[in-house]
Amino acid sequence: LNQRWQYFVGKAVPFLTKMTTLFIKDGKIEDRYIPELSKQARMDLQDLGPTFIKAGQMMSVRPDVLPTPTLDELTKLQDAVVPFSTTIAVQQIESELGGPLGQFFTSISEEPVAAASLAQVYLATLNDGNNTKVAIKVQRPDVLSTVSKDLYVLRRAAEVFQGLVERFAPQQRTNYVALLNKWAIGFY
Repeated sequence: LNQRWQYFVGKAVPFLTKMTTLFIKDGKIEDRYIPELSKQARMDLQDLGPTFIKAGQMMSVRPDVLPTPTLDELTKLQDAVVPFSTTIAVQQIESELGGPLGQFFTSISEEPVAAASLAQVYLATLNDGNNTKVAIKVQRPDVLSTVSKDLYVLRRAAEVFQGLVERFAPQQRTNYVALLNKWAIGFY
């Protein structure tokens, strides 16, 4: 958990420092900096993994909150998630089913047909004599453990942010901790 917190802070602090510096320098963040900041945010979210990719996907449809260049960049998280190894996926499928793939399928795609933040999908044909086509959804390795740690990290970060908002912008009425808690329920 401590290692996950440190990794999060290692991504968040430089990004927030850059944003704060630009804001202090110009009194606002100039439009010319938005594309670069947006790209960095997307790359950081990808590096941080499934929970943060999911957060980016959620924010990619919020034009009321983020500028268009940021929405465009975060939209890439909807369909450009890097897949994990097919070898690992096959091991997980065989472990779940309790036997080799050939026992259950006559064929399976060599690469995933889709990769998302929490899982990826393979096409297969059941070994049922009817050539039944199926989709196999395989969770990313250790996704439950990773998401649980990430939600804890995000909750702690939201508490810090909430404290800053209450101190420096008391007119802001959003309860960020409650908002995060409500969003987190969707993972379980």
